[in-house]
Amino acid sequence: MKQKIFLLTSLIFLSTARADSGGFNIDNFNVSTLHSFGIGVEFLPKLKTSTILYADNTNTRWAYFVNQFDSSYEFIPIIRSMIAQAGIPQEFLFLAMVESGFSARAYSKKKAVGIWQLMPFTAKDLGLQINDYIDERRDPIRSTQAAIKYLQYLYNSTGEWYLAAMAYNCGLGRLQKAIAKAGSSDLEVLLDEEKKYLPSETRQYIRSILSMSLAFNDVRKLQGVDREYLLNRGAMDTLVEVPIRGGTLLANIAVGAGMSLEDLKKYNRHIIYNFLPPNAREYAVYIPYERLAYFKQNFDANVIPKSVFVLHTVKKGESLASIAKHYKITIQEIKLTNSLHKPLIFANQKLVIPIIRKDSQKLAQK
Repeated sequence: MKQKIFLLTSLIFLSTARADSGGFNIDNFNVSTLHSFGIGVEFLPKLKTSTILYADNTNTRWAYFVNQFDSSYEFIPIIRSMIAQAGIPQEFLFLAMVESGFSARAYSKKKAVGIWQLMPFTAKDLGLQINDYIDERRDPIRSTQAAIKYLQYLYNSTGEWYLAAMAYNCGLGRLQKAIAKAGSSDLEVLLDEEKKYLPSETRQYIRSILSMSLAFNDVRKLQGVDREYLLNRGAMDTLVEVPIRGGTLLANIAVGAGMSLEDLKKYNRHIIYNFLPPNAREYAVYIPYERLAYFKQNFDANVIPKSVFVLHTVKKGESLASIAKHYKITIQEIKLTNSLHKPLIFANQKLVIPIIRKDSQKLAQK
């Protein structure tokens, strides 16, 4: 798991401690949130530096996180339900907030990608596909299934949810070494700022998750920005999977669902190109549940695409002309398909090649 906290985390805490002027009052917080992580109420005063917990209604940082949460309405109810059904505290939803701000597009310099910021080798070990055509770390549903599997493994290895959360950030081995060195798995001991048993980013990471969880379970804070409905946003059918023939253009699917291509891609960030993987017999696409009836009436799954697409890796010495000649298409077709404005290409560049199907009649009869 990546060891770099997503940039959003740095917005949650000030670099210097700041006590609240009104005095710290445990009664102001929903302590069941802490209990979900296996943490006692005595830890609450350790969060007094949180700019999220103590932000007023005009605080731009608090407003940013609220907007991120609100704008992810298509995915959050599903993710929350999946987490709960797996027996994981629903507060782990805010681990994803800290990791990525619920953005499927999020990525780090260490190649962690998606809502749950999974590294390539971890994602593949958890059963996600990463290839030339798809990256399921950006799939909100499949990546959540993978994250659940990983969190359950970390919990079974550590015995505490707060330890599982920290291991998600710094790695299980690093956490186990810290516990051995500290001689304790107690949270306050592990977060000792002088002994530094854990990396500073991990020490801040768990505080960030706890602060975010407490803030979004505080009805007064949400009422202050007119978003109290977020507290009760439960599970609902917001998206549905529809299996579609491999190689199908996303534009055709969008038309069949009565929606724009841009909106369809918003729900399917894991599909790299504007067509489904051509090497797959079928591949499932997400559409809004409210568009399902229209899709069933208007999308013809039996239509065979007139063109198929292959991915060509440019070799040293190749040109658009030589590639076009090899595939018996025009240079202009390659340029249009790949949005190339100039004829310049380079070795190892990947080009999408459209090829007219000669077997469309034969396939249609099968």
